[in-house]
Amino acid sequence: MKEPTKNEIINKLKLVLQNKLTKEEVADWASKYVMTYDHLVTDLAVFKFLIVVSGLDTLESPGEYMYDDSDIKDWINKYSNK
Repeated sequence: MKEPTKNEIINKLKLVLQNKLTKEEVADWASKYVMTYDHLVTDLAVFKFLIVVSGLDTLESPGEYMYDDSDIKDWINKYSNK
C-alpha cells in the first residue's frame, strides 16, 4: 500500500461533502495509517492530516457528529495551503 498524499486525503474529504463516501469510511481509511505500523507515513504533514481525519466519525451524542461540513471545508483549506 502506497503512502497517501495530501491531495488524496483532500479528495476523500470532498467525496464526503458530496455524499459519495461516509465519514466512517474515510475515518476508517485514515485510521489504517495512524493506528498501525504496517503502513508507515514518512511525510509528517500528511501524518498529522491523517490523525485529524481519523476522528471524522467522532460522535458528540447519538446521531450527532462532532465535525460537520464546515469543519471538513476548513481542513481542506488548511491542508491545501501547506
